[in-house]
Amino acid sequence: MRRPRRPATVGLLLVLAALLPAGCAGGSGGDSGPAGASAPRLGAAVVQLRRDEALGRVEVYVTNRSAGPVTIETVDLSVPAFSGAGPQRKDEPLPAGQGVDLPTGYGKVTCPADGPVRVGVPKVVVAVHREGESRSHRVTLTARGRPLLQRIASALCLTKKLDSEVSLAFGPRWQRSGHGAATTLRGTLVARLLTDQARDVTQMSGSVIYDLDPVRPRAVLAHLTPDARVASIPVVVSLARCDGHARGEVKQPYAFLVWLARPAGPQQAVTPPVTAADKAAFRAICPF
Repeated sequence: MRRPRRPATVGLLLVLAALLPAGCAGGSGGDSGPAGASAPRLGAAVVQLRRDEALGRVEVYVTNRSAGPVTIETVDLSVPAFSGAGPQRKDEPLPAGQGVDLPTGYGKVTCPADGPVRVGVPKVVVAVHREGESRSHRVTLTARGRPLLQRIASALCLTKKLDSEVSLAFGPRWQRSGHGAATTLRGTLVARLLTDQARDVTQMSGSVIYDLDPVRPRAVLAHLTPDARVASIPVVVSLARCDGHARGEVKQPYAFLVWLARPAGPQQAVTPPVTAADKAAFRAICPF
C-alpha cells in the first residue's frame, strides 16, 4: 500500500499557511453514498508544486478529518473560468488525520476579449469510500486556493495575448561546433511584431535537457516597434543534462521559454515552436 504523499514545503509556489489560515478544511456538499451512512469528513485546498507549472496542473490537497481511513477514488476540480480536466482516477489510501496531494489538471482558461479574467470559487468533487464499504460517497468540497488559480489564469491569458502579438521562431540554420558534451549550436531566434504597439523580448531559458542562451545578454534582447517589426536574436543551444534519468523523465524536452513584455511592463514567458528540423539539429547535443 502506498503511503500518502504530503506536499513538500520547499516545492510550494505559495506558502500553505497563506492559503490555509484555518487549516485545510472545505465545506462538504452532496453525498450519494450508502443509504443511512454519512459521508467521510474531508477538506480540500489547491496548491501548486514547482514541477506542476510546466505540466499545466495543480495539486488538490485532500485531508481526511474522519475517525478512520478512507480511499480517494476520483477527484474532479471545477473552477469558474477554467474548462477543467474531468474526474481524475486516484485510488489513494488516506489514513485518518492525514493529507495527500493529488495532481489534477485544470484544463484551459477562458480569456475575455476585454478586461482581466475573473476566477470563481474552486469546487472539488471527491468519490471516496471507507474501509469495508462496498459503495462510494460523492462529496463536494469548497476548496481554498482561489488566489493561486487567479494568478495562473491571469498568467495564461497574458501568455495567450502576447502569443497573438509577437511571433517567435528559430531561424533555418544551425551552426554546430565542439564534440561530445561540449557540442553547441549557434542560430537565431526570430521575433516578429504582429500588433501596432511596441513589444520587447527580454530574456530566455532552456529546458531540462538543453540550455538556450542569447549570444549577447542584455536587459532587452530585442525591441520591436511598428517601424522595426522583425529582429533576429543570435542564440546558442548547449547541453544542460543528457543522463538516462533526465531523458526518461522529461515530458517536454524542447519547452524553451522566452519572455515578452510591453516596454517597462510585466514580463511573461511563452514557448517558441520547435520544428522537426530544429529537433534534428538538437539531437547532435543530446539524442532524443
